[in-house]
Amino acid sequence: MGKAIRCCVIGAGRIGLPISISLALAGHDITILEKDSFRVAMINNGKVPFHEAEMEESLRYMKDEDRIRATTNAEIIKDCEIIVSAIGTGLNEDGSPDLDSIEQLLNIISPNFVKGSLIILKTTLPIGMTDLITKKLCELTNLKMDEDVLVAFSPERIVEGKAMEELRTLPKIIGGVGPKSTEKAKQFLSTLGGEIIIVKNTKTAEMCKLLDNSYRMTRFGFAADVASIAVINGIDAYEAINAANSDYPRNNIPLPSIGVSGYCLTKDPYYLDTAAPEIWKNRGFPSTWITARRAADIQIKEAFNRIRQELGGVESKVIVIGGITYKEDVDDTRLSHGRELVKLFLEAGAEVRIWDPIALDKIILDIEVNKTEECLVLADCLVVTVPHSKFIDWAKHKKGIDKMRKKFIFDGWGIFPRDGDKKIKIIGTGR
Repeated sequence: MGKAIRCCVIGAGRIGLPISISLALAGHDITILEKDSFRVAMINNGKVPFHEAEMEESLRYMKDEDRIRATTNAEIIKDCEIIVSAIGTGLNEDGSPDLDSIEQLLNIISPNFVKGSLIILKTTLPIGMTDLITKKLCELTNLKMDEDVLVAFSPERIVEGKAMEELRTLPKIIGGVGPKSTEKAKQFLSTLGGEIIIVKNTKTAEMCKLLDNSYRMTRFGFAADVASIAVINGIDAYEAINAANSDYPRNNIPLPSIGVSGYCLTKDPYYLDTAAPEIWKNRGFPSTWITARRAADIQIKEAFNRIRQELGGVESKVIVIGGITYKEDVDDTRLSHGRELVKLFLEAGAEVRIWDPIALDKIILDIEVNKTEECLVLADCLVVTVPHSKFIDWAKHKKGIDKMRKKFIFDGWGIFPRDGDKKIKIIGTGR
């Protein structure tokens, strides 16, 4: 666009903060609107509230250049030409979208909206929600869509750990409520880098976001069912899948795991499912991605049941959950399958310890998160739930395993060789 744009990013979470810093690096003047005053103070002191490669150094640099700041005051929106929403949405207990945050978003923006400003929604939404948000905002402000109120949906597809890099390189999909909205969003987001892909409307852009994780979930669910079959038939699923994939370009079957979790993979298949519930009702069976989501979830219960069978029950047994984050080498524990395992073992009367060398949270479900293998002392079982690099390194020497009461490991990610140390009992997902 050739000049610095004053922009407000709403939300300083794992999407909003990397976007804010990246936009500042691209030359724009960024104010982050965040309700958490502690997080605001951290950012204004050049500190990041969670780990992301490159991020803290870039934040300090942009602070020194006076390109970025954070506030709790929503009136800052009045001074900004572009508003980027990076707030989170969630699920209700029945699997339906929890959109309370969208109502809050409208309450924040509408009294501060300035005619002609552009809103870019990065927030994951059910299909059709961007148009509804825009219609509601027009009603609240008495302004015209795509004339006075410009809105575009541009799905954020970055992964934790690579956010800053991917914001520079990944394609940016844009669907506006009209041509003016689309064009202004295109001009602004092109300053980040990466190809710009324009789709016909907001619904298409919303669907693109949901397709990403629903497709991945479908593949992971396939692998989960392969794991279940393998165990019943005495087959090593890892050996079978690796052999099937080897030098065969038509296969790219994922390896199975004890659980598939995290903020987006948990939520997005359910959001996609709401686009046409009558299809699943009329045909009498669910979508492939919801079936896959359920198949992956079953692996958590299957692991629990196999461990309970191996130990002859888990009441009063000491179970160490090795990994409480939702994926390897990230510090985010939200909606992790490790949390679900902790709950299952606690409900069954086990003593549960958590071992995670990089998790951000220090206490989870009232249990202290241990950073080292010292928590293995007198343990009856170690359950490896995520393949952190530090766990893979530990698996080579297994320091401290001699202090376990039972040398029993449930390997949820295949990081131990099946024909390893005969003094250690190792079973696992798909093995």
